[in-house]
Amino acid sequence: MRSTFCILTRVALVLVLSAQGFGRQGAQQQAPAQLEQYVTRLRDALSLGGEQVAALRTILASHAAKVNDLRRRAQTPPYSPQLQAEVEREQRAIRDEITALLNDEQKPKLTGLDTRLPLLAPPPFVLIDIPPRAAQQKTDLSSAEPMIPQPSVSSRGRIGRLSEDQRLLHLLNRATFGPRPGDLERVRQIGFERFLDEQFHPETLDDSDVEKRLAVLPTQQMSSPELYLFYPPQQVVEQRAKEPNPQPIFGTPRQVTVEMIQQKLVRAVSSNRQLQEVMTDFWFNHFNVFSQKEADQWMLPSYERDVIRPRAFAKFRDLLEAVAESPAMLFYLDNWLSSSPDSVRPRPPGASRNPGQQPPAQRPPGAPPLQAPAQPGMDAGAMAGPQNPESAVRNPQALPPNPQPPPRKPGINENYARELMELHTMGVDGGYTQKDVQEVARCFTGWTIDRPFQGGGFVFRPWMHDNGAKTVLGVTIPGGGGATDGRRVIEILSRHPSTARFISKKLCQRFVSDSPAPQLVERIAQVFLKTDGDTREVLRAIFTSQEFNSAAAFRSKVKSPLELVASAIRAIDGDSNGAPALHEWLRKMGEPLYLQQAPTGYSEDSSVWMNTGVFLNRLNFGLALANNQVAGTRYAPSRLIAATKAGNEDELVAEMMKLLLHTDLSAESRRAVLRGFGDQSAAPAQASMTSGEQRRPAPASMRETKPDSNVAGAIARVVGLLLGTAEFQRR
Repeated sequence: MRSTFCILTRVALVLVLSAQGFGRQGAQQQAPAQLEQYVTRLRDALSLGGEQVAALRTILASHAAKVNDLRRRAQTPPYSPQLQAEVEREQRAIRDEITALLNDEQKPKLTGLDTRLPLLAPPPFVLIDIPPRAAQQKTDLSSAEPMIPQPSVSSRGRIGRLSEDQRLLHLLNRATFGPRPGDLERVRQIGFERFLDEQFHPETLDDSDVEKRLAVLPTQQMSSPELYLFYPPQQVVEQRAKEPNPQPIFGTPRQVTVEMIQQKLVRAVSSNRQLQEVMTDFWFNHFNVFSQKEADQWMLPSYERDVIRPRAFAKFRDLLEAVAESPAMLFYLDNWLSSSPDSVRPRPPGASRNPGQQPPAQRPPGAPPLQAPAQPGMDAGAMAGPQNPESAVRNPQALPPNPQPPPRKPGINENYARELMELHTMGVDGGYTQKDVQEVARCFTGWTIDRPFQGGGFVFRPWMHDNGAKTVLGVTIPGGGGATDGRRVIEILSRHPSTARFISKKLCQRFVSDSPAPQLVERIAQVFLKTDGDTREVLRAIFTSQEFNSAAAFRSKVKSPLELVASAIRAIDGDSNGAPALHEWLRKMGEPLYLQQAPTGYSEDSSVWMNTGVFLNRLNFGLALANNQVAGTRYAPSRLIAATKAGNEDELVAEMMKLLLHTDLSAESRRAVLRGFGDQSAAPAQASMTSGEQRRPAPASMRETKPDSNVAGAIARVVGLLLGTAEFQRR
């Protein structure tokens, strides 16, 4: 794999360096006014003549003042729901005037054509400017960085050991999102074991600077019900617009996801609790939830904040139970719908005693009509609530808007039970049967959500539960246990040998090798069983193992896009507010955060990131970052190296290798870097913007005071080239 990666790196570097003027006009091409695009679209769709186009521009000009006022108000939180009614009136007025321009042949073409002005719509999100991290005073960061020799190739059949410096660098590359300048020297001073102990107890590490910065993200401080209240779907916005004193609205559901990604990136780049963030990423991926599945949009912040992150080092059983009770997982894998086929929902007090009459569904004030009728065996209150047309399907852009959800049949749903055994615990070859899946599903009937479409929490409904006896993996669970049936399953699965091996192998894949040795997995599995799934002790066994501290493991795994982005910013002592430009780079490189639809999550086999389809995007990201062309992310080239050293090509490359890589380059990578450094015409990539992001100057706190342009340019070229080498692309 390593040789293949080197070939890809060399080929891609040559392609990038030979691309003259790549992306220079990318940003400018996004700048034309949306109104002119609107005119062009209508002209082509309606076959407008020259006079009609001129009249259309006159109509738009006459509405310009009102349009600008609505646009300004739409972009200023809180977004009033009454504004939507004004927007709709303005849209209708413009459409009526356009209709008057058309002849009899053109008017039929207007039917079904979207004539809404894009400038009138509320923004898909409001970019929150997170304050920069605390400034570092030190300059010439490369002066304290050691140069560590590459591990020597071991004899066949023996595992070559790493030196102490190599071991420390390897630990930083695996247990964190990559070292910052000075991190290696600090770990050398305190030692391997003390560094691990610090990271295993994140509560002892001061992270107040990051928490203070993230406090400006409103959605990340809210509960799920609050998120639904202030960031509701469009149907609720329209309904509130008709109310006399509506609740304020601060944004759309997309705002929640955008700020989730922002906080994840800021933590990955700047948190001192690096191993906790790495494990939060691991466990979230292991217990993956797709953020755009209906009500999960409002449940996801609490899922990561209150379920995953606090239990990053917990015993596996505790984490498994917390995930099983989380509304996000219950909704994602449909267990909130699972009920005994013969269950009967009890009548509320005072309800009619007509046995054939179902009690009316109770809905909160302002809630839209039910999407599906209440059915026997299901809680009508839980069925209440809107379906978001932008998120009710797995891929909102692939299907027409406003899809109608299919009728929901009462009865046992096996989705969660199957994924619990196949993906969360035992693995597909763990030894369970289809009968076990059915029995586990019976145990979890009644584990549901109170008002799921309004952000409600976990609730156990006894009337939905299958109270009969069950047998799971040969263990009999007596009838009448209620909610304890599910907890008994969690206990059985969390202590099963197949679970120990499955989780151990996945952790070894993450931290040691894409194909970990069976004997290593078995040793780690025994630690898992002896410690009752204590994550700290399992990780300690991995990090101190002979296989982890071997030359074969050193830089053997390709960085995921998230690891690449975070490690690159950390390596150059940069800072980021996690703005959507980074989100777009992650999407281009194949890892859009919180948007993996399958419950499998992203693979821990790093070879999935090594394909030519996205590899150029990885290299272009490094070039864009090096040239400060990623919106919201900045670094100061002048702080990386003294100007006296930057003037000498050989010394500059050598110093930057120490700072970014800490080791020498291979002969192939060195030739590519030196050849690229001499190519002054190689153009950097342009930062990308998401469709809803408007170009605006970076906050003053994120701007850099530019040093001598020649020195800064030379540093940026070397940084961009080194970030694209195989040595940096691997960890």
